[in-house]
Amino acid sequence: MDAFDADMALSGVKRCSESSGSEHSPESLPELSDLVLSFMEDSERSGGGGGGGGGKEKIVRDETGDEEDLEKIEMLKNFLDGNEDVEEDERDDKERIRREVEVAIGGLVGSDTSFPGFKRWLMSQLREKGFDAGLCKTKWEKKGKLTAGDYEYIDVNLSGKRYIVEVSLASEFEIARPTNQYSSLLESFPQIYVGKVEDFKRIVRLMSSAIKGSMKRMDLHVAPWRRNLYMQTKWFGSYKRTTNAVGTRKELSHFSAETFFP
Repeated sequence: MDAFDADMALSGVKRCSESSGSEHSPESLPELSDLVLSFMEDSERSGGGGGGGGGKEKIVRDETGDEEDLEKIEMLKNFLDGNEDVEEDERDDKERIRREVEVAIGGLVGSDTSFPGFKRWLMSQLREKGFDAGLCKTKWEKKGKLTAGDYEYIDVNLSGKRYIVEVSLASEFEIARPTNQYSSLLESFPQIYVGKVEDFKRIVRLMSSAIKGSMKRMDLHVAPWRRNLYMQTKWFGSYKRTTNAVGTRKELSHFSAETFFP
C-alpha cells in the first residue's frame, strides 16, 4: 500500500519556494496503469534478485529483439510523430515551436545545452518570438517509495493547447548498460521534442516500462530516478510556472560573452 500512497502523493507535490511564478496542480491524477506499474516495480524490488549481489553476474541481452521490443519501438515512433488524426493546425503549431527552438540553440557555441540556466534562457528566447512560454518547476519530498527531487521544463501555451518542450529528451531516459533494443528506443528520440501533455504521458509510461524490461534482462535494479513514479512526478506533478527572464545569481554567473555567438 505504500506504493499506492506514494503514487497518490502526485496530487499534492510540494510547491517550489521561489517567490516568482504561479502554482499549478497536476492536470490529471495518475492513471491506473501508472499505479499498477509502480506497485509491480516495488514488489519486484523488495523481492530480491540480481544487481549488486555477490553472485555471478547474469546477462540475458537479446541481440535480435522480440516482438514486444519491436512493438515498443513502433509505438514510440508513433507517439513522437503524432497520431494520424492530429489536426493540421496542431501539427503546424508544434512545428513552429520546434523551428524556433532549433534556431535558438543553433546559436550556442558547440550546441552545448547543459549549462545552468539554459532552460530559462531558452524560455526567454521563445517569449521574445511571441510565444507564451514558461519555465515550469516541480519539487517534491520523499514519500514512501518516491525519492525526493526537483526538475525544470519548458511549456508553451498556443492555440488553447499546452505543449511540453524538451531538448535532448533521450538523456532523461538513459540507463546503465542498456540492451540493444532499449538503445534503439533512445535513438528514436529527436533532438527537440514538442508535444502535448497527454501525448508525453504515453511516452513516459512506455519508456518506464522499457527501462524496467531492459534492466531486468541485465539483472539490474531500476534506479529510483528512473522508476515510473519518479518520472511521472518530474513532468506531471504540481508545478510553479514563471516567465521571468532573469534567473538566480548562480545561473547568471555561467553566462558570458563567449557563451553565445553574436
